[in-house]
Amino acid sequence: MDDVTLCNLALGQIAARTQITGLTPPAPPNNIAATTMAGLYQLQVDAVFRAAHWNSARKQGTLTLLKAAIGTPENPDGSLPQPPIPWRYEYGYPTDCLKVRFVIPQPNLPAAGSAPLMTNVGVTNMPSVNTSLPFVPAIDADADGNQIKVILTNACRAQAVYTARILNPDLWDPSLQNACIGALAAWACAPVSGSMERQKLAIGIASSLIKSARDSDGNEGITTMDYIPDWMQVRNAGAGLGLFGWSPPNGGYMAGWDSWGGPDGVSY
Repeated sequence: MDDVTLCNLALGQIAARTQITGLTPPAPPNNIAATTMAGLYQLQVDAVFRAAHWNSARKQGTLTLLKAAIGTPENPDGSLPQPPIPWRYEYGYPTDCLKVRFVIPQPNLPAAGSAPLMTNVGVTNMPSVNTSLPFVPAIDADADGNQIKVILTNACRAQAVYTARILNPDLWDPSLQNACIGALAAWACAPVSGSMERQKLAIGIASSLIKSARDSDGNEGITTMDYIPDWMQVRNAGAGLGLFGWSPPNGGYMAGWDSWGGPDGVSY
């Protein structure tokens, strides 16, 4: 499975009487399908990836420290660059990140030879870690004045758990592949087929595939709740949920996922 195969499956879903051989511009002359898919592919795949906390796109890594507030261990005398008030740290945004799910301080790993850690969710040998801390993505400038995306937080030696751009479709869950095919078909339908009625059907199929993929993905692995339902946000007065679904004492924040926007202007 590759990107061209995904696009051709999407074209087949809308009964297009053409296929493409590549996505690298320039597209073949007068090939509307190739031109359309070249413009849509990464944009719509990224949109679907942001539409849930997919297990097959989950990545965790230590962030690169860029700035630290005065008085922190990294900048005790204020001689180094400082982040905007009131944040203590500024980190570089991971280059492959599509959406930060939550930010945590460096886990406290158990000492060698110590007894396995037990948690109240039935997971053994799990490092002790605080729940997600508040953070916000922002824009700053590097040493050369170029604009860069950053993460502002109070987490020391922070790690981010995020949805990554996974370029190889073979690494995606099959349900996620189907969701991306459906989204591509919905957006390509009107330009390629010229039929608004067919587009309406394609949007319905895409929204169903995305919902089904969310359900399938949520049933795999450790029971968690990266996404906070509206009713729970209201009850908790904005407090987030912790790494495995409990409510953090510090009111930590965890980002929910985006809605998928269809070409009809409706979010799903």
